[in-house]
Amino acid sequence: MASVDRNYALDQNYTAAFLADDRHERAIVLHMVLSFVGGMVLGALGAVLSYGPDGLYAIYEPYAYVLFVVVVGRTAASLGWAALTSALATFGPIIALLAASIFKSGGDFLSLGTNGVKLNFTLFTLACFGLLAYFTRHEDLWGDLAGGALAGLVMIDGMNKALPDGPQYVPGFWPWSALIVVALATGLLLSLRRGSARLRSALVALIIASAYFVFVVGL
Repeated sequence: MASVDRNYALDQNYTAAFLADDRHERAIVLHMVLSFVGGMVLGALGAVLSYGPDGLYAIYEPYAYVLFVVVVGRTAASLGWAALTSALATFGPIIALLAASIFKSGGDFLSLGTNGVKLNFTLFTLACFGLLAYFTRHEDLWGDLAGGALAGLVMIDGMNKALPDGPQYVPGFWPWSALIVVALATGLLLSLRRGSARLRSALVALIIASAYFVFVVGL
């Protein structure tokens, strides 16, 4: 009788483990699908906003994509899945924007870059945002560096659009749009880090943004 009870307990444990693994795999697959589909939806909305005011579109691109990739990377099951789902979340908007270009008059293509090199660099940068977001789950120095790098890169892009000599300068971006970018960078720090880790990440972001400002201005 004891042997039967042991076998029954083993079967129950095996079944429970199998069901847990199945739920885990289903969650990963759902995460992948939502990453790609969500990116396509954001890209489609970006295509619509491209016909609106330049200031609004400059805020939407790339910061809406950045936030989405950060969420995708942060919620990934592992580092490998963070890399894959971040790439899917990055390719989603590209596919939607290219599809929308078919209906755009004048032969202009909507994309996250004006040429192949810039597009590849943008894709790589956005995918790296997902990996950095995953590392912010670590409550150590690496997590602080990742959080600071995320906020610092967002601030750098904002400076590129706000400074007249910036490579992506958008007239009228300063001051209101630039303040929105600063609020976004602050929100990333507050949501991804806790306690004193926020201060360390903020210091890293400030160092990155200041170094870039000095480099651009040429002080």
